[in-house]
Amino acid sequence: MFDERAALKIRLEQLADSEIRIMQEFRIEREKIMQRLRELDQSVSEAPSQNASIKSSKPINVGKSKKMHTAALKILQKKLEPVKGTDIQAFVEEETGYKVANITTFMNTIQRKFSGVRKLDRGLYIYEKE
Repeated sequence: MFDERAALKIRLEQLADSEIRIMQEFRIEREKIMQRLRELDQSVSEAPSQNASIKSSKPINVGKSKKMHTAALKILQKKLEPVKGTDIQAFVEEETGYKVANITTFMNTIQRKFSGVRKLDRGLYIYEKE
């Protein structure tokens, strides 16, 4: 006689088998990704030695972040009074054409990079010369 209890036990065994199979698939995929990352890291570390005679030691292309940080520092240095985060965000977006996703995180990065930048109050930032 087949009852609900037996059906539930069978289903538990099926789930256990499925879990094992899925975990194996995740492990295999994770290993493939890690292998590919190692290959990419290796190719990047080898690239500068191969192109050292071609390129100067300083990259010519200035990155998106550096442009945005420079623009934020520019407005803070220009104004002698506290500047709202939203004003900084608008200025950076207008100056660089790049959107600031999260102004608080962006300004925390600016504060770490430039010791003269300080948060006065909620959403207010100022540049103080050292």
